[in-house]
Amino acid sequence: MRPAPTTPSEPTGNPSIVQYQVVAARRQSYEEKIWQVPAITLAAQAVLLTAAASENIVRIDRIVAGFLTAGAALIASNLLLRQRRNQEADKAWLSNFEFRRRWASAHKDADLRAKDVKIKTPFLAKPKPHLVWILGMAVFGGLGLAASVCLMLST
Repeated sequence: MRPAPTTPSEPTGNPSIVQYQVVAARRQSYEEKIWQVPAITLAAQAVLLTAAASENIVRIDRIVAGFLTAGAALIASNLLLRQRRNQEADKAWLSNFEFRRRWASAHKDADLRAKDVKIKTPFLAKPKPHLVWILGMAVFGGLGLAASVCLMLST
């Protein structure tokens, strides 16, 4: 028999189920936070692009703002892809856990869940959301890079 927990935060119950709950909670945390970085980055890129396009700002500052826009796209894309990888790893682990125990799969892919209940995915919802966000950040980053290059080449 397992001893009683010594602190209120110590998990109780079947260790496998506790582990499942921990991984499920971690995956939910990724789900809740994954879009914060690209959303904030897109807002920051908009401000930086505005600065790069403004004639009321010193030229070198405009060039730097354009490069920062591109840098923000790269950094945020890296973080988004890492978070997405971790989320997918947890989803696969949870799905495998459910399969081995012959549970109904609560963590299988959203497209498969929609197909199970005969819901069609609208055209604009078909692309993977993280790729759409990366494309959006890349567009802003490309515009910032182009603005910087144009400013450097102009007299």
